[in-house]
Amino acid sequence: MHMKIFEKEFKVKTNERFESIDITDNVEDAAKSIDSGIAYIFVKHTTCAVIVNEAEKGLMSDYLEWAKKLVPPEGKFNHNIIDNNGHAHIISSIIGNSRVVPVKGGKLDLGTWQRIILLEFDGPRVRTVNVKVMGE
Repeated sequence: MHMKIFEKEFKVKTNERFESIDITDNVEDAAKSIDSGIAYIFVKHTTCAVIVNEAEKGLMSDYLEWAKKLVPPEGKFNHNIIDNNGHAHIISSIIGNSRVVPVKGGKLDLGTWQRIILLEFDGPRVRTVNVKVMGE
């Protein structure tokens, strides 16, 4: 057995302040490099997050609406004196900026409805996503 490590980086352009984007296909492209192992997905920003869940249209908006309820953008944030996005920093730190997904047969080993989704809380922006695939 010989451990392989493959890395891919890609950009995601967001168009709205709050947006959910399915990035599964971009991540799956990196998974082709190994047969069995894991994919580590990391977004290189502090005001967006990555989740694994269903990409159904209603849920894609629910993620954002509930994030706004959990940490309302109109709340009082000391950070807002710098760039008015304190809410985005807080909610992304709660949800997290990375996920680990198993790889099997050169494909992401996701459940039937599972997808990898980038959640934007401070767009529009260009986001950088790093995928590191490790395995055999």
